[in-house]
Amino acid sequence: MLKKVIGTFGSRIFCTLIAFGIVLINSHEFGAQGVGTIGLFILGLTIIQNLTSFVGGPSLVYMLPRHNAFHLIFLSYGFNVLISIIGTFLLFIFRLIPYEYVWHLLLVSIFFSFYYVHSLFILAVEKIKIYNVLAVLQIIFQLGLMLILLYFFNIKNVASYIYAYLLSYVLMAVISIPYVWKNIKITNLKNSFSLLKQMLTYGFAIQIANFAQLLNYRLSYYIIEFCSGRKALGVFDLGTKLSEAVWILPKSMATVQYARISNSKENKIYAKKLTFAFLKLVFVFSLIATFLLVLIPASWIAFIFSAEFFEVKQILYVLAFGIILFSCNTIISHYFSSFGLYKINTYASIIGLIITAGIGLALIPVFISMPYMDVLMSIAGITTLSYTVSFTYTFFKFIKDAKVKVRDLKITSNDLSILTNEIKKILRHKQ
Repeated sequence: MLKKVIGTFGSRIFCTLIAFGIVLINSHEFGAQGVGTIGLFILGLTIIQNLTSFVGGPSLVYMLPRHNAFHLIFLSYGFNVLISIIGTFLLFIFRLIPYEYVWHLLLVSIFFSFYYVHSLFILAVEKIKIYNVLAVLQIIFQLGLMLILLYFFNIKNVASYIYAYLLSYVLMAVISIPYVWKNIKITNLKNSFSLLKQMLTYGFAIQIANFAQLLNYRLSYYIIEFCSGRKALGVFDLGTKLSEAVWILPKSMATVQYARISNSKENKIYAKKLTFAFLKLVFVFSLIATFLLVLIPASWIAFIFSAEFFEVKQILYVLAFGIILFSCNTIISHYFSSFGLYKINTYASIIGLIITAGIGLALIPVFISMPYMDVLMSIAGITTLSYTVSFTYTFFKFIKDAKVKVRDLKITSNDLSILTNEIKKILRHKQ
């Protein structure tokens, strides 16, 4: 188990370093205005990706061991294309994406969704090494293509980022095909409609929580742009990217945790032990990582990313506590997802969204007349409050479901023993 976690964590570290390099280039080449534009584009893509994942999303990890793989992937492809078209159109109509990149968003969403389906299939059969390699290749392709467009073709605007992003996912969608289709037998699509209904049922249970969570920590982007403009959004976007870098380990561990528990035949004793071991490690890591993050001087941030981002440090202070709790919540929410208890995650996300939307939207008349940094600090505070309430809800649900006792919450030497035992188990399995 630890071997897979380390592999996944290592790949995420590498990807994060490359992504950090891309952010550096963006901040210096495009400024806060350009960073804000990119933030809106990626947010639009993420919204569409969440919608396409109602079929062919994380539920595939749960369903693939239990249903015909060809039917699942074929239905996922068709649904993804349809929702990509509808989603892009709606975002354009409501002016929620940069209008000059509408067609780019449509193409990215289609190829991104194809690659995402492939990666989930690979994850479902616990080919974690291949899963990690593909993730690394994508970010390398993106950076390489961006550098070529910027400095060889001299495309000195946001388009260089968008084109590189699009082409990288076209390549990944194609490259990942053999790893999925080599073991799939093409059959007739009899009874596929009933399977589609089941996929929607599972997908809705999972994705309504993810979609609510997305809106929870990204609805603020639209509020900021409306009240303070694209440049202010760029500053806030960099602040969130830096703070969310703390989630590297939690997301890596949650990825492995979800696949392992889903394939453990619903063994709750094993799931509880695994989740607790991961949760404690994540808490310690997130606490230390966040502390180090807020120690970075504002002058360093301005030097690294350009003077426009000097005030990002203030945002990090306000987001810090929420980032730690959200890291822990990642592990707990995957525990519930592994057992199909999606409603708990859904309720937690909706509760958080109610706080973000209720307070954020209510304060728009006030935000419009406030200095932009006051708006950004207020939004960061609302975000932290939302994370805190969501975590509190899922944590108490976990305590009840796993029958947790007070002594279980202590970090002891036994946690290391649990992780060591997991190493021995996983090393008996093929990678």
